[in-house]
Amino acid sequence: MVRKTPLAFALFTLLAAAPQAFASSDIEDCKWSDDHCLLKGTPTFSPGNDSRDNLLRLLSQEKSFALPIQAMPEDITRSRDFYFAYHPQWDDITSPAATAPEQNADDTLTRQMAELHISADEVIRNDDDLENRHVSNNMDSTSQFFAALLADTSLTVEQRQALAQARMGLLSGATREQIDASLTTLPEDSGAQRYKTYLIAAANFYAGDYVNAEQAFTQLAKSDRPWLAETAQYMLMRAALNKSSQNSVGEYGDFDIAKINREDATQAQTQAQAYLQRYPQGLYADSARGMLRRINWYLQAWPQLAGLYEQTLQQSADARQLREIVIEYDNVYGMAFYEQSVVEAFPDAPLVSYIELLRALRLDNNGKPTLTQAQLDTSKPVFEQSQKLPLWRDLQLNLWLATGNYAEIIQAVTPAQKLAAHDTLVFSEQVLYGEALMGQKNWSAARDFWQQLLKLSRDNEQQQYVQAKLAATLVYSGDVAAVFAPESAVTNLRFRSQVLKTQASPELLRQQAVHGPNNEERTIALHTLLVRDLTENRFGDWLNDRKLASAITPPVMGDAFDDVNLSIFDWNGDAAQAGYTCRSLNETVTVLSKKADDAHALNCLGEFFRTTQTHVDLWKNSAGNDVLESAISRKAPFGQFDRQRYYQQVIASPKAEVEDKSFALYRAIMCYSPSGYNECGGEDVDKSQRKDWFTQLKTQYPGSPWAQKLKYYW
Repeated sequence: MVRKTPLAFALFTLLAAAPQAFASSDIEDCKWSDDHCLLKGTPTFSPGNDSRDNLLRLLSQEKSFALPIQAMPEDITRSRDFYFAYHPQWDDITSPAATAPEQNADDTLTRQMAELHISADEVIRNDDDLENRHVSNNMDSTSQFFAALLADTSLTVEQRQALAQARMGLLSGATREQIDASLTTLPEDSGAQRYKTYLIAAANFYAGDYVNAEQAFTQLAKSDRPWLAETAQYMLMRAALNKSSQNSVGEYGDFDIAKINREDATQAQTQAQAYLQRYPQGLYADSARGMLRRINWYLQAWPQLAGLYEQTLQQSADARQLREIVIEYDNVYGMAFYEQSVVEAFPDAPLVSYIELLRALRLDNNGKPTLTQAQLDTSKPVFEQSQKLPLWRDLQLNLWLATGNYAEIIQAVTPAQKLAAHDTLVFSEQVLYGEALMGQKNWSAARDFWQQLLKLSRDNEQQQYVQAKLAATLVYSGDVAAVFAPESAVTNLRFRSQVLKTQASPELLRQQAVHGPNNEERTIALHTLLVRDLTENRFGDWLNDRKLASAITPPVMGDAFDDVNLSIFDWNGDAAQAGYTCRSLNETVTVLSKKADDAHALNCLGEFFRTTQTHVDLWKNSAGNDVLESAISRKAPFGQFDRQRYYQQVIASPKAEVEDKSFALYRAIMCYSPSGYNECGGEDVDKSQRKDWFTQLKTQYPGSPWAQKLKYYW
């Protein structure tokens, strides 16, 4: 089947090949342009968001386009999958296959080929392989050439066929010499010569001989054949543009904008404007407008380019087109201002200016934004004149937040009494007010504000985001129990899970393990409690708490909850080091509940942790929880195993049996094998201590299997 590649695709092809992910300080984790890669930032206009997310939200709201946002789980109290970051499972989703070209386009070319007596076997070019200057040498442009031949009544049947075959040769990579040789029989005084001139000029263009191509296109632009005149006028722009960048690509494909020939780029700009003036609704008008963006990029004419992008973004016909332009925009501005932010508004581009100034409010390594108050004040007239002052006001509020001027925010913002369903700007302003209250550590006021905002919001994203803020406020205020109160507005299991794992007391964990709202939360609470019972030496409590698992039926299983798998506590000892016998975890803990310093039981508890790596996992659900992650952070998190402590206790015990002490020495040394880094938890011991352990094992227990097995220390 014949493939159609629009000529206007040229600009996007170039810009899409530019370095990606300049929009965010995060590492790119999925291809933003893919349908399955959803918006991963917060539902606000935030400096911390990917700039593409901010821009897409801003323009989509103005144009009422649907946003590519994550779906709400069926039951948020049972799911930890709604959060404001990249979701790894997005990569497991295959984007829908591209739709097939319209059948009528194929039918048109097929009919043209039949009329011109061209065999379908001659179509051997795959448009997917086209790039750079060759992008327009495709089936679509071939069809346009055929249409021009068929419309020209001055041509004979034989002339049309010869010219059509030569065009197919060009499609397959024929040189100007080959095309010239194939058309030697054309009469010198016939109209066919003009088409031959075009084909030779095109061959020169695709070969990179822009000087000769320009000479021929200049002549053809005066032709009385409409298609030839318009196409030649357009190709004059493309020739000058390609000539301007012919020395800007390095040996390894790296593009250096500093090597652009500005004279040629300016000439391309003149030709593009000439084409659009002559053919404002022409065949290539959209492409020429796109090329003007590239030309201004080459010329680094940032204010003019911002204006073009503002216009193009606002003219997007649908959500897909808008997303493509957002990507192109960010590849250009993100690359240009990656190290030095835009700090003044562009006169004709308030929306673009807002996004760029928002980017300039990101904090640097010293905790300060790039944008200053004076610079923001200077930019205010651009927003006033375009009637976009609310955007400037949002920048002002963000600057105050970034500089810790919380009182100004609280004075400037009035808490909302009602909230439109999807007004991101108004919602962002309200969030800044709540963050200012948190900045002042006015926890009770912040709590009341978030609770009220949660009642006002009718948007799922906003509601979950506010829940994270509310949970963080309750943690900061020391009222962890309120997160789990029956009337708590924090229902997102992810946020509740993180608080349980990091902040809950054993009593609260026990309460939620018994009275939690569902099996998922009860499982999280009980797993956390059981791990902490072991790591905090509450062995008698562990035996009692272990019985609570029987009430959680059916057990919670699957990848989504593999960090809290209760079956791990069914460990039977078989996985322990060969040659060292351990009983089940239940039996081991029973011994420790009666004799907490039992050497064999301590070693076997270490084997449980070594073979299962059981711990309170804080990493699995740590992304996308906003300020909650800061609120729950602990210097020494709960539930992290310390096997080394058990081994040291056995090594120091005068009552430990030879078998147990030699094994403890072996395992303590192996904590640092083979990297030299501690893999057992707890504080590191220096190498001299590890050497002493090795010497002790080799000299005091030379006959033990562990002394014989160990050849080195690390």
